[in-house]
Amino acid sequence: MPNITMLDVDELQQGPLEPYVRQCLKQRAPDPAFHAMMGHNPALSKSMYVAWGTVFSTGAVDHKLKEIIRVQLSRMADCNY
Repeated sequence: MPNITMLDVDELQQGPLEPYVRQCLKQRAPDPAFHAMMGHNPALSKSMYVAWGTVFSTGAVDHKLKEIIRVQLSRMADCNY
């Protein structure tokens, strides 16, 4: 049984997270479930999205390290990445 309810992504697009949800849907990353879970705290969700974008989209982190991060996150989530 989950401890956190997933919020409706369509409803999140009507609030302050709209630009971040729209961008993640456009880029197909991070997964919309990111905001559906983190949207309970919009300030935290925004900060995490900005951190995600900095790490994965700006070239500030070496590609090999990004792949290691992706694999580790996949393993932690028990996902068949």
